[in-house]
Amino acid sequence: MLGLHVLRALKDNFIYVLTSEDGQQATVIDPGEAAPVLKFLRAHSLHLTHILCTHHHHDHVGGVAELVDAYKCAVIGSQKDFDLNRIPRGTLAVSEQKPLKLWGRSVHILDVPGHTLGQICYYFEPEQMLFPGDTLFSAGCGRLFEGTPEQMFISLRKIAALPASTKIYFGHEYTLHNLDFVQSREDNQALRAYREHCEKLVARGEPTSPSQLSTELAINPFLRAPDVATFAETRAARDHF
Repeated sequence: MLGLHVLRALKDNFIYVLTSEDGQQATVIDPGEAAPVLKFLRAHSLHLTHILCTHHHHDHVGGVAELVDAYKCAVIGSQKDFDLNRIPRGTLAVSEQKPLKLWGRSVHILDVPGHTLGQICYYFEPEQMLFPGDTLFSAGCGRLFEGTPEQMFISLRKIAALPASTKIYFGHEYTLHNLDFVQSREDNQALRAYREHCEKLVARGEPTSPSQLSTELAINPFLRAPDVATFAETRAARDHF
């Protein structure tokens, strides 16, 4: 099984480091800055082989060039972002039709436009781990910077169709503020229990990532929206919350 480590970056970003089964190689997902990754790799004597980018925003790719300079690693991003030349030092484009081979295993790609047009998710099926970047947060979803409500609605439906036990490793620590919004519109025991759980994590200085898809299906209004119009209204309300 792969190892998984959560690093903090910038104001509220998460960077994820996957380690190979032999404990010698690493893959980093969405390195918004290089310093915490370099510190971790050196402390654990790991060799960085791949960088996986979910989308092109600087707070997710800002550390790519420095890491490539240090390790000469491969840089993977979406075909759309490659077409637009938006992934720094990019070496391999992937899509739903072009899955990724990583350390001899297949990594599924979900094309999930909405937050950006080139946004993708990486899904590691044996471990049931999903890295959605800024498409899905706990109790929330990404802003629509480039895509349409319909695109994001369809993208979230793709995620909702994954196994309910899937662990969601999202891009930012937005959970408590997202819960503020959700609980301003509805309240129930599931929301209260989840909030208490997340507040305890935050108080201990621990990340609220990962969440689990079964939890999000119960408490996340964006995953539960029955149609595009409902999704669009909820997203607009969140934008002005």
